[in-house]
Order: sequence, then structure tokens, then C-alpha cells
Amino acid sequence: MTKKFLLKTFGCKVNQYETQAIRESLEKTGAREVTEGSGSADLVIVNTCTVTGDADRANRNWIRRLKREYPECRLVVTGCFAETDRDVLERMPEVDMIFSNQGKNRIAEVLTGGGHGSCPGPASQGTEFLPLEIAKSDGRTRANVKIQDGCNHSCSYCKVVLARGRSRSRPPRDVLEEVRRLRDAGYREIILTGIQLGAYGLEKGNEGALAELIRDCAEFEGIERIRLSSVEPTDIRESLIGAFREVPKLCPHVHIPLQSGDDAVLKQMNRRYSPSLYIETISKLREAVPDFCLSLDVMVGFPGETEDAFLKSLEVLKNVRPLKSHIFPFSRRKGTRADRLKILPGTVVRERVRRISEWSGQISAEVREEFLGREFKVLAEHRDPGTGCWEGYAPNYLRVFFDFPRDIRGCIIPVILRDLCDDGCLGDVQGSDEGG
Repeated sequence: MTKKFLLKTFGCKVNQYETQAIRESLEKTGAREVTEGSGSADLVIVNTCTVTGDADRANRNWIRRLKREYPECRLVVTGCFAETDRDVLERMPEVDMIFSNQGKNRIAEVLTGGGHGSCPGPASQGTEFLPLEIAKSDGRTRANVKIQDGCNHSCSYCKVVLARGRSRSRPPRDVLEEVRRLRDAGYREIILTGIQLGAYGLEKGNEGALAELIRDCAEFEGIERIRLSSVEPTDIRESLIGAFREVPKLCPHVHIPLQSGDDAVLKQMNRRYSPSLYIETISKLREAVPDFCLSLDVMVGFPGETEDAFLKSLEVLKNVRPLKSHIFPFSRRKGTRADRLKILPGTVVRERVRRISEWSGQISAEVREEFLGREFKVLAEHRDPGTGCWEGYAPNYLRVFFDFPRDIRGCIIPVILRDLCDDGCLGDVQGSDEGG
């Protein structure tokens, strides 16, 4: 009988990529994916995240919920929470098997082979790149391509290095072969992603490896856009700025975490840059890249953050003017140095989150307003079945909504931006490019 499986994914683009690889490996065995609520499932696989305490709670709550919904299933847990808090999962009666991050490539083999008994033991984080690959994406227009894993930083609040280990890079030939497969499958945009993406190639002593890979990916006819996920400020080197300047297919947008605009707080976080370096880096990108847009993270309420330190973060936001800001409160993480520090009162943190969120929303609207009246090529991704309105993204990550009478999913459409809406822009179509 054909086995049916259900996948639940939390967290970053790397996790999304790895879930896709698990999906394809299961499908190759003849197993069939079912969606949540569509009936029974023999296997339920939860790919977890542990970036915050809220993520940990979500992991546990969903594990319990999914076991209630599929009481006869074999429930399998993998991902970063499985790496850092395996003991918690081993005490949960709902969990049948646990796979470490480095064991994700064995999931299909073990589960469809009928193996029972004890959960596979913890694997070392390893020094080699995990051999996972994909031929398609769970979306129909953009595809994540994982090129790097692990992190060389030791931020005092973060468990990522505990869950993912040191940085290691995927061989360029494997990346390019995957990009070829995705191009042949009809994808027009790829997103190069990793845990510390800018560390690509560093373990081999090649600081320009990421820029070289971008240039090689741009050689593929049919790949119209190359997008980067998140790059640390200290990894924005001249070689990468040169790639932004010289490779037309490289989208003029990148997510560059800020975390704090205060020198003392950044030092306590063990972040390896100053607010002035961050501002200078963004200025270089804007000088080199027309229409460049920035997104960033800000952590609010890190232990020891004073009102003055908080206001400095706000000042940096006003200076660098991000299109999108991810604002989140400090979260204690077991095993990190910041876990020993005295936390701020919750009322103070919540009020600061509210204030900076209001400012970031205003800044975003001002940034988007500057682009009104101009034409951008928008990759059509989703259509609202009720209104018929299409949604897609411009190269610089402007979210655009527009009307079009027929199915243009995956097409790149010239749209003139005419007004603001929510966190995006409304636009009018000026003809179409149906090459994809």
C-alpha cells in the first residue's frame, strides 16, 4: 500500500529547502504527500525551528496537535529543536522518531524501509555539507537553493551554532547542477540561501566565492533573477558589492540583520560590527545599486538595553530606511551566554516593540512612496481567487498587487506603481512579457 506523508515546517528558508528535499526523497519511494486536514497520514514529519522561545513552544504545540489529528501515524521530528532539545522531545509520548539535522538525508530511507525501534541517535554536526538536493520547489515561481550551512559567529543570544555547527559550503558544481534542474523545471527566480550565507567559501579561504557563484548562476539562460536571502553586515565585502553592481540578474535587495543600533549592546551581543559600520555598508550598497532596498532585523529588550540604547536603534533605522523590518523581543535561549543576564521588565520591552514597529511602518511607507509612478518588472506569484488580483514582487522586493484577466503565474509583467496598500503597492499593467 502506498504510504501517505504530511510535512510541517517551521523557520527559515534553509528549513524550507530541506523539507523540499525530504519531500522529493519520499516521493521517489512511491510515497504520496497529503495536506493537513485532507485525511489520514502514515507519516507526519515536523521540521522544527529553535530561534526563539516562541518557536520552541510552537514546535511542542504542533507536535501534540498533529498526533491528536493523526493518532495512527508515525510522528517524526527533525530540525534545530531536535538538535538542541532532543531530551525534551524524547519525553514527549507523541514523538516516535527523532532525526538530527545531519540525518535529514536518511529520513526517506529509514521511514519507507519499515524500520522500527529506537530513534536514530544524535549525529555530529559534521564538517561536510549535507547531501540534500531538489528538482522543484513547493512554490511554482521562485525556488530556494541552499548553498551554505552552519555559522562561524557566536552571538551571545543565539542557539544556531549549537544546532547547525560551523560554516560549511556546498560545492559550486552541485549548486550549478541544481540551478540547471530548476531552470529546466521552469523556475525564473532562484534564492541563494544559507545560515550564514556570506560565509560561503570561507572555510576554503575564498572570500570572493559567493560573488563568483552568483556570476556563474547568472550564466543560465532562463534564470531571470538571482536573489540573496540574508547576509551578515561583516560579510558584505567589496566582491559582493561588485556583483550587485555588475550582475543585472542579481536582485537589488538583501536582508542584513541590524539587531541593535547601540555600540554597547552590540558588544554584549558579541556582534562584530558597530552601528557606524552598518550605516556605511548600506550607504555603499545604495551608491552601487540603483533602486536598492534593505530589510533587516532588530532585537528589542536585550539585557542591559537602556532607553538611550533603544533610541539609537531607532536612529539607525531612520538613517538606513529599510523597506521591511522584522522587530522582535529578546528571548532567553538555554545554553547561550545571554541566558545568564538579567532581563528587562516585559512591559518595557512590549512598549519599545510597539514604538519601533510604528516607526518602521512609517519608514516603509515613505520608501515605497518614492517608487510610485515608476514601472517595475513583477514576477506574478499568487492570485486571489475572490478578487482576481495578482500578487508578486519587483526585483527590489517591493510587494505589488495588480489586476490581470488570465493566468500569468510565473510570468514577469511590467507594472506601473500607482498607490500604497498595507505593506505593498498597487499597480497597473502596461503590457506583458510571457516568456516564462
